[in-house]
Amino acid sequence: MGKRNGARKGARRSGNPARREAERLYSGNVLGERMYAASAPRPGTAVQPGTIIPVSAPALPDGLRLRDATRDDAAPLEPVLLMADPDNPDGSWRVLPAVIDQSLDPEKYTCARVVEETSSGVLVGGMLAMPAVWAYTHPMLAGSPNAHIIAGLVASLDSLAVAEEWRGKSVARALVAEAEKVMGSHEEGKLGAAVLYATHEPELTDFYAGLGFTLSPDGIGIPTLAGFICHGPIKGFRFSVKPLRTGIQLQPMPTPYGQQLVLRGVLPLPAP
Repeated sequence: MGKRNGARKGARRSGNPARREAERLYSGNVLGERMYAASAPRPGTAVQPGTIIPVSAPALPDGLRLRDATRDDAAPLEPVLLMADPDNPDGSWRVLPAVIDQSLDPEKYTCARVVEETSSGVLVGGMLAMPAVWAYTHPMLAGSPNAHIIAGLVASLDSLAVAEEWRGKSVARALVAEAEKVMGSHEEGKLGAAVLYATHEPELTDFYAGLGFTLSPDGIGIPTLAGFICHGPIKGFRFSVKPLRTGIQLQPMPTPYGQQLVLRGVLPLPAP
């Protein structure tokens, strides 16, 4: 099943399934031409939206463990993630060493995790989560310091894959929970993500709904002082979104791009 019409055998597919060029062409501004006018936040000058929502992670089956990806995992992890994103020439599995290096850098908002068999060391699952990289090339944000604000507050579940023999045993759920926990964490002077979204095939809607995600058929919109910053739709795929902090409201709304999910409360407010 190499086409994008369902989960490829042996994998749960999620995130980053379409070419970045297609994403760029479908991203746009709905209500205004000016971008969000806030300057880049400095430590102590912005208030993180809400408080962290506790994450409940399911236990893994005996014989498996979830851990950080290391540089030595790049080669064995590539075929695992390839199952989740085989048709995308820009898939993150193509640059795994660089992605893993970012995940090992405490200054980078990137998360790479693997699940391995403890007896053999064989990797049976993997997950990549990162900031919303499309923000850096969005027409409203390109070249602006505001791009990293949006990218950091809106995290993407970029890739998620589990080997067939381990599906249905909470491995994928544990990996998603890890993405929620890591991307929503807050360090002094930094902003953790306010939401996590996944781009996926329609048949995975129930899987994400069971984890507390809300479906948006045609992408997401983020209100700013000047209007909406929109991302999506992507033909053949759906977006599912989950708040990582309190105070986030998800509102379905028709836009020129379709029925999008407006994410209210994402942007930080100026400190009093």
